[in-house]
Amino acid sequence: MTRHRQTLIVLTAAAALTIVLDLASAREASAHTKTNAPSAHVIVLRGNGIGRAVFGQTETAAAANLRAALGSPSSPRPVSMAGNCTIDAALEWSTMSAYFFHGHFVGYATGSMLEGPGEVKVPDVTTAAGLRIGDTLAAAARLYRGSWRTSYAQGGSWFAKTSTGTFSGYLTSEVNSTKPVPRIADITAGSVGCPAASP
Repeated sequence: MTRHRQTLIVLTAAAALTIVLDLASAREASAHTKTNAPSAHVIVLRGNGIGRAVFGQTETAAAANLRAALGSPSSPRPVSMAGNCTIDAALEWSTMSAYFFHGHFVGYATGSMLEGPGEVKVPDVTTAAGLRIGDTLAAAARLYRGSWRTSYAQGGSWFAKTSTGTFSGYLTSEVNSTKPVPRIADITAGSVGCPAASP
């Protein structure tokens, strides 16, 4: 009888230890997920769109999907960008622009850190890989590894190929600058206008 009780106690203690370890593992996994996953209000950018808005969608469908992801734009309808090469209309938000051509969604651009001190308005966005405006080149290179490249063009620009398309943007300073260290100034994808308007 005594031996049976001792065995039961040992088994109960082992089960309790297993439960404690399982709970600790679950908490660690949960903490890891929370650290790496963007919070609910962060907008995730892809190389071919934002939210359910995907390049190639009609202006009407894309505009509805963009409103769902970004909220109400500055104007109810896309404004004319006629004569701007690969785009002819744009929907504007305070920190984002979505571009259209011949009635279809073709590109977007975020606000930029290059706007100047006191005027910087950048959105809370991240690429699916985790790149954010303000990140260093070293951080960006770690995220995109072999698909990452920079250029001295237009004072410093960057490019990253992904499975959904290519991201690009400007840098806050030239690629080889040490003071200040160049950072990601903005994020664009798709068509954003004439070549001089994009990296």
